[in-house]
Amino acid sequence: MAYDSPENITSSLDIFEWVNSVTDSWFFPGAIFAVYIIILVKMLSNPANTSAKCFAAASFACMILSILIRITGLVSTGFMSIFILLTAGSAIWMHMENTGS
Repeated sequence: MAYDSPENITSSLDIFEWVNSVTDSWFFPGAIFAVYIIILVKMLSNPANTSAKCFAAASFACMILSILIRITGLVSTGFMSIFILLTAGSAIWMHMENTGS
């Protein structure tokens, strides 16, 4: 399948929009998910971190990233909402782990 080269690229946002259109709007969700996995695995490799902390840190970082990318219109609101819910859930998990409930 051949794709036309982008025309009238005047900013980096234009190239990001073109890349996202070529991949049927899956480039940035995939990139954010990859960042999530990388952060999660990297933090889990440290024995001082609990699973809840690792999950919370990865969720929070990707929530911020998805909000910033949502502002540019490159990911859907639903995808951004997933990371907001993951962050909320991980905060509850951390709280329960810290209180011993």
